[in-house]
Amino acid sequence: MNPSTSQADRQQLKSNFSIRQLLATYFLVAALMTLYELAKETIFKGRLTPWESHTITIFVTATFATITAHFIRARTNKLNVEIQQAHNQAADVIDNMHDAVIIMNKEGLITRFNPAAEYTFKLKTAKAIGKNFTTLLDHEDAIEYENKIQDYASSKTSPILSGTKKEVLGKRVNGDIFPMDLSISSMVIDGHLMFLGVARDATESKNAEAELTRLRQIEQQIHESLKQEVSIAATIQMNMIPPSDNLYPGHSRIKAYGLTKPAKEMGGDFFDAFSIDEDHIAFAIGDVSGKGVPAALFMMKIMTLLRSNVTKSTNLVESLLDVNKSLCFNNDSNMFVTMFIGIMNIHTGELQFINAGHDSPLIAGKNQEFTALSGPRNMILGIHAANTYSIGNAKLKPGDTLVLYTDGVTEAEDQMGQLYSLDRVKNLLSAIDRKNSKLIVASLLQDIDLHVSSNQQSDDITVLALQYH
Repeated sequence: MNPSTSQADRQQLKSNFSIRQLLATYFLVAALMTLYELAKETIFKGRLTPWESHTITIFVTATFATITAHFIRARTNKLNVEIQQAHNQAADVIDNMHDAVIIMNKEGLITRFNPAAEYTFKLKTAKAIGKNFTTLLDHEDAIEYENKIQDYASSKTSPILSGTKKEVLGKRVNGDIFPMDLSISSMVIDGHLMFLGVARDATESKNAEAELTRLRQIEQQIHESLKQEVSIAATIQMNMIPPSDNLYPGHSRIKAYGLTKPAKEMGGDFFDAFSIDEDHIAFAIGDVSGKGVPAALFMMKIMTLLRSNVTKSTNLVESLLDVNKSLCFNNDSNMFVTMFIGIMNIHTGELQFINAGHDSPLIAGKNQEFTALSGPRNMILGIHAANTYSIGNAKLKPGDTLVLYTDGVTEAEDQMGQLYSLDRVKNLLSAIDRKNSKLIVASLLQDIDLHVSSNQQSDDITVLALQYH
């Protein structure tokens, strides 16, 4: 039986027989008796003796009383049936609740123990009834709640008995301790102070929480490990790119400087500059598809193949055909690279180059404006093994400057989405002091930074400047 429902039903019963209804019944019976007396006097007109009159009145009154009693009894029986049905429904609700429900008196003794409570505490109802509620709690919690119940029973001031859920340690009949959520609230049943406890085993949720914490720690460890490995790989990648200063230490007629700024910790842009022999130097710039670790690994493969093939022969076409075939082999991820590569005779200034889908370098004579280096354009590397490549030729004069760059330069965006543009690159390079290659690169990158302002870098940026003296 649900105590709160029982109390409500009794209130309903009382309201059905309130003072107002009793008064109405009283006045109705009085009115009927008055009508009866008037009818009796009218019909018999004083011919009845006092004994006869009283006798008739007694029988009529008894009849009215019997009818009224029958009505009240019928109404009471109906209300009792409704109350019993309500009690049965409330009992079914309690018995079918997934949470453990314990009802106890003001002394803390258990008076009701539902099936969920039996399962939670591994204790049969018959053995639970009459036990103190605190036997279901671990020692410290038992003392706390015993004091709280006593305090509330005497002063009704304990804040813990407000129905608020609290995490405590429960104790099963076999002595096992387990975490559970508990809420206790007070109520009055038949004028007696009672307490309702609702408990839920929190073991599974605690285990799930602990497992989630463990997985998060593992995830963090993996993240830190990967971060460290990526950092090491980024260092290895950057070490493959030649040092920016003094790229050709054995050739005084060539002054070159290069710099790459990855958008992420690892990038796909690269440049390379190396000597082939006493008369020839090679330089290249490239932009791998994608970003991050895959692009960086593909970029390192390209640089290894490039140096290996170009240093074997000064035949640039044959070298690049071999590089392309190697990149196409087992390229399941369909990665590719745009690249410009040139081989230059440092004594004559003659330059042979192949542009494989890359932005054309800019060239300018001393005190002249920069223009695009003209020459044939070829397919990108890494897509078709049967690609053929056409070679371009140019001749640098003393004082000429050649600037190679990736599309991260011209496509750098400001906060409004406006691109830096090739025209701006040309105008800046034509206007600045070109006394050395390092100053050229630094000036260009500084102007790009001014353009993008606080906007985040979205693509790798690489610049290589080469001056022929």
